[in-house]
Amino acid sequence: MSFISETGAGGGIAAVRLNTTERGGAVPSQVATSPTGAPKGGEGGEGGPPPSPPSNATFLASVVRDVPAGAHPVISSKAGDPTQGGWTALVADDVNRQCPDDRNNYFNCSTFTVEPDGRVRALADRAEAYHVLVLDDVGTKVDRTKLADFTPTYEIETSPGNSQLGVRLTEPLTEAAMVARLQAAIVRAGLSDGGAKGIARWARLPNAVNGKAEHRTDGRPFACRLIQWNEDVSYTVAELAEALELNLDETRQADAGSSKASGGGKGNGSPGDTVWTAPPAENPVLAELKSRGLYKSEISPRRHDVTCPWVHEHSDSLDTGTAYFEPDADHPGGGFKCMHSHGDKYHLGELLDYLGIKADRARGKARIDIVAGEMNRVRRAAEQSLALHGGYYQAGGAIVVVRNDPGTGDVSTELLQEAPLTAALSDAADWYRYDGRSEKFVRCDPPPRNVQTLLKAQQFDYLPVLNGLARQPFFRESDGALVITPGYDAPSKRYAAFDVGGFIMPEPTEAAAREALATLNGLLEEYRFAGEADRSAALCAMLTAAVRPSLATAPAFNITASTPGSGKSYLAATITPFAGPGVPMKISYPNSADEASKSMLSAFLSAPAAIVFDDMQTQWMPFGAINRALTSDTITDRVLGISRTITVGTRSLIIGTGNNVGPVRDMTRRVVTIRLHHKTATPTLERYEGRPAETVAANRGKYVAAALTIIAAHRRAKPPKADVPSIASFGEWSDMCREPLIWLGLPDPATSVIEQVLHDPDQDDLEQFLKAWHRAVGDQAITVRDLIDESADRPDLHDALLELPVVDRDVINRSKLGWYLKKNANRVVGGFELQDAHVSERKGWRVVAVEAAGG
Repeated sequence: MSFISETGAGGGIAAVRLNTTERGGAVPSQVATSPTGAPKGGEGGEGGPPPSPPSNATFLASVVRDVPAGAHPVISSKAGDPTQGGWTALVADDVNRQCPDDRNNYFNCSTFTVEPDGRVRALADRAEAYHVLVLDDVGTKVDRTKLADFTPTYEIETSPGNSQLGVRLTEPLTEAAMVARLQAAIVRAGLSDGGAKGIARWARLPNAVNGKAEHRTDGRPFACRLIQWNEDVSYTVAELAEALELNLDETRQADAGSSKASGGGKGNGSPGDTVWTAPPAENPVLAELKSRGLYKSEISPRRHDVTCPWVHEHSDSLDTGTAYFEPDADHPGGGFKCMHSHGDKYHLGELLDYLGIKADRARGKARIDIVAGEMNRVRRAAEQSLALHGGYYQAGGAIVVVRNDPGTGDVSTELLQEAPLTAALSDAADWYRYDGRSEKFVRCDPPPRNVQTLLKAQQFDYLPVLNGLARQPFFRESDGALVITPGYDAPSKRYAAFDVGGFIMPEPTEAAAREALATLNGLLEEYRFAGEADRSAALCAMLTAAVRPSLATAPAFNITASTPGSGKSYLAATITPFAGPGVPMKISYPNSADEASKSMLSAFLSAPAAIVFDDMQTQWMPFGAINRALTSDTITDRVLGISRTITVGTRSLIIGTGNNVGPVRDMTRRVVTIRLHHKTATPTLERYEGRPAETVAANRGKYVAAALTIIAAHRRAKPPKADVPSIASFGEWSDMCREPLIWLGLPDPATSVIEQVLHDPDQDDLEQFLKAWHRAVGDQAITVRDLIDESADRPDLHDALLELPVVDRDVINRSKLGWYLKKNANRVVGGFELQDAHVSERKGWRVVAVEAAGG
């Protein structure tokens, strides 16, 4: 049975809708009607009283429907003058209590997910879906007669003679660029105040007041009134465009700026206010061919079978052999070809003349006019064009693109630099500058300063946020669903690059999980593990690799042995294909904190599936960048060669291999160790007849599906948690990768972590040091200088000091010892606690028994 169902958190697969599908027709369902020019009163009808307003909670539930999984409606309530102070966004979980009638009450036209810190941020880049279109200032800035024949979902009088009209969208919009196009068309048509834009737009709730000072009467705020309430009325974008006669595809003609500049002389003043014109929703040539009945069908992507406009010239008037080609990189204007004898006479130019379409409009691209003094608007226009063009994202304050390696099938992210960004902007839009000599706009390349302005923006309004990559189906964090749809997944903001047909999963039962476990164990038959807990840890590494995009944090895996040639690197090569196709990124383990910062940021920039520290010559040292990479979802640092700081995601599998290497100090709780032990002097001579690394690489879908099946079956079964110690920072990982293996009867795969924390050699050195110190001076406070002097007469204390990382050329470094003491202050080890103290007003330290410290 194929595991493709509609279940959610129980382990099934939920379909993900990424784009709004527009529904044709201009008549919304259950439309309330009224005579032309009269405000429709819903239940009251023409001339009747306004409808009784529903509660704010009922109103919000009606206008904000089809909320994406994991998202929430958001409200804000403000006392007094709403123009004073900031906006506090709240999840709408108790609306009537949160929004009392005597306050300025608002809801957001979009829905949002809750942030990891528990707050909700009503920002454009956090919006999940846009549900309600608002027409603002109707009756004052907007002539009401323009909307006389239009039925909104609701109308709220927000100040005397001034209303907000709201329209519920039948299908919420999930693309910011589409929202911008719709809002821009509304404003162009004069149906809303120009300031009522943005995907994170706030709108009034019906039971509220308008506390602005100019609307107060006798010191009392204006009480909002629900004028119309047609709760079952909704529109698709196409229906709105027809009902309100909107031009969503408005494209300025190439000579639209040919009039003289408003300043009076050639080249003086601004040539116009329009900076950005959206690309047409449909190729203009195709649309015109369809309207004239000349379109037949699609031959292949971007290639269409059409009727030749000059078919009467064909032999026997045969209607065959004519094709139109949409614009592409090599043919930016498109193409037209007729296979009949007059084919050399009629080309694209003749077709455009016949259809009455100018060449620039036939390109079907967005248009950007470089208007002096409008640098910021041009920047936003460039970004919006890039977002509509597709394939470009924002990540950590930078613009990135997803690259595909045709050789390996793997994907990576690439930080966009100036040259490729210039080319991308040229592909995304036609750029125009005003030419004073010809007194019209002429096409040009994207100017370098405009490209640089976008490149260095660090905050973006339209580009979709990219949180990372997925190379196989993945569990979405917000709702637990297994995402099987490739492409950009809007709820998780993750780009998925895989063929779902390669990952066939059975129904996630316990029996299926045990069969899947046997499949994975088959890859490990020839490896010689030191113990069964090490085998379990290797299986856990496979599960971790398979679901690493779903985990905010996960430990690293250390594969070690006492003898060279024990199969450490080969085991790593067996595990890494679970993370993704292709060759994992192999780098050396850094030798310093500064090197760690540079190498880890550089590695994570491309969002690799796996990072391997192969043949480590040092222990897992606790450098800050590596610590953060394992216990934080992101790291932030400065990019080499660029004076910019960016944030990168850390959701890559991290593995290290080496002889007798292991984690020390803070790394002991961050690294799972897998020990190999061949019990032979010549493990290099052994052969892996089953070739497990090559097998899993060649059948990646089968083995990844097995790993996912184990996790999905455990989530469906929901057994009690195992009685094992918790590991700080890795709760999600433990639930998803550790618990399923224990559930199936395996030893705790994190056994090594527990042992490492309890038997950290650095902790042992600290314990011996504190005991020797206490034997030397008891509870007495002592300075660092005096402690070093004291050690000259106390061999046990001197030897303990030499074991600490405080020695330079066999001499105890006082500064390093002071730093070491500060780092371990108030730590209890071996029954003793290190405390800071003062000695005659100088900085000092003392060691006390835990019992004495407690008393």
